[in-house]
Amino acid sequence: MNEISIIPVGSGSTGNSIYIEIGKYHLLIDMGIGFRKLRDALSIHDRNLNDIDAIFLTHSHHDHIKAAEAISNHTCCKVFAHASSMFNIRNIRSERVIIDTGIILEILPGLLVKMFPVSHDFAQTCGFTFSCEGRKIGYVTDCGKMNENIIEELSGSDLIIIEANHDLEMLKNGPYPLQLQKRIRSKYGHLSNDECADTIAILCDRCTKNFLLAHISLNNNTPERALNTVRNRLGRDDVFLYACPAEGNDLLTF
Repeated sequence: MNEISIIPVGSGSTGNSIYIEIGKYHLLIDMGIGFRKLRDALSIHDRNLNDIDAIFLTHSHHDHIKAAEAISNHTCCKVFAHASSMFNIRNIRSERVIIDTGIILEILPGLLVKMFPVSHDFAQTCGFTFSCEGRKIGYVTDCGKMNENIIEELSGSDLIIIEANHDLEMLKNGPYPLQLQKRIRSKYGHLSNDECADTIAILCDRCTKNFLLAHISLNNNTPERALNTVRNRLGRDDVFLYACPAEGNDLLTF
């Protein structure tokens, strides 16, 4: 079976970019980490920015696109995103391709991509599934409320990258003003550790055993809290869990 490889270069409010290999393809999700950090994280594992075959944007909040111009200057591939994200990346060098939710597209030969809507405080924030050569990856972050439609899209994935943004007690007792706390907890905010854990429990019963916890808050969460919340909810030891760092260069293979 063909391997899936992931390098979580950046995940969280300081910047988001996750590198994915599936089948023979090299993909990048979001462009929120500086070009040099991305280049260096890939080069450690003998990967190169020039090898990236396609870039996908979940949405165009600053922490997902702030390095778009620099990264596009060093890649030769197309950038795929919902129409709502295009204005904020209008100056990039790369060719921009509008895609819509709910449609399975063969972006490259044998690579099937489906974009689906998630609830967040950007006009149209999206999650993705990527399927190639019998393997499937699901990706959902910046999601204020999980629902059955999203779970159905993710079901059957070999690997799921999913948000575990905040610990409810840390958020309540932390430095954020009440209005911002309400926004984070709302259906247009971010998934808590508990909501992430509940979702993973469902997806485990739908054949997924590998999960990367992403977009972990630096102020209202810790990787240990996120992982422990999920582990305690699952009560099983046959599931692989990994907490994506704010900045990293680990190479994970599945």
